[in-house]
Amino acid sequence: KVMKPVFKNRPNTAHKVGDKEIWESRSPAVVGFIFSIVGQDMLVLAEKRSNKMPDEPGKWVVPCGYLDWDENGWDALRREVYEETSFFIDKYSKYVAYDHNKDPFYVMTEPRENRQNIALNYCIIYDFTDKGLPLAVEKYTDDEVAQVKWVNIKDIRKYDWAFEHDKRIDMALNKIEL
Repeated sequence: KVMKPVFKNRPNTAHKVGDKEIWESRSPAVVGFIFSIVGQDMLVLAEKRSNKMPDEPGKWVVPCGYLDWDENGWDALRREVYEETSFFIDKYSKYVAYDHNKDPFYVMTEPRENRQNIALNYCIIYDFTDKGLPLAVEKYTDDEVAQVKWVNIKDIRKYDWAFEHDKRIDMALNKIEL
């Protein structure tokens, strides 16, 4: 007798909406680690979540969000970073020192949280030593974002981070091949 393999999945659920079948499934998200070199300092673009946010309000994160229809991971990253911080990645392309060929440096698929997101983690490093840090982003806020800040890597442990973003900052810095 041949043994069938045992899997621990739960099948996705389909819902009928009009004449269409919509599948309930795990959601892909993008996470953007935007680093800046200024002289001897390394900083990361971070935001404090507003108290209106349902998950982890008041905690710090790097820009992140979900992929939309007809959008690839890199385009979702560009959009989310801009929507949440006003930093437009393309505007500073000549200062890019590293972007992992616009591919994620880490893909997280482990179903650990309530939403079981699949996270595509991207890393971009800019060298703003000669230009100076684009500080206008620190004035940005909206309903989801209470504060935007360039956080010095030396000070990461002083902040209360959501979604293990502090650990992912460390991971990104350890994987960088400049």
